[in-house]
Parts: sequence; C-alpha cells; structure tokens
Amino acid sequence: MHFDIQENADLQDVWEMILKKLGHEGKDVCSNSSSFYKTQDGLECSLRKVNGDLVGICYREKNRNQGYRWTIEKK
Repeated sequence: MHFDIQENADLQDVWEMILKKLGHEGKDVCSNSSSFYKTQDGLECSLRKVNGDLVGICYREKNRNQGYRWTIEKK
C-alpha cells in the first residue's frame, strides 16, 4: 500500500494519510503506542494497537515529484 505526499508535509499530515489508507483497519491503530523514528535509510513509523501489538511498518522514499512515497507494510 502506497501514498505520495509533498516534501514539506508535516508528520501530522503523514499520520492522517496512513490512517486514511488503512481504512477500517486504521481504527485499531493507537497514536500513543505508534511511533515515528529515524533510520539510516530515512524515516519510518511503527503502527501499533493500544496493547502494543504491531499492526504494520511504514517507510518513506524520495519520489520523482519532489516529495516522498510512503509504503505501508501490514503485519
């Protein structure tokens, strides 16, 4: 699952797009248990339920349109 977003978008915009892409499954994701973090490759996000169970991982890559492509991998 992918979505493109502008380079200057803030994390709140990214979070909203992630939840929108997940649709009904996004209701299980808890913002307090989930987190964004930096890696050697860039920025990633772990999506977790209230109890801490992992729902998925998101990561970003540069796209051709001066922005980023975020990929969501559900577990």
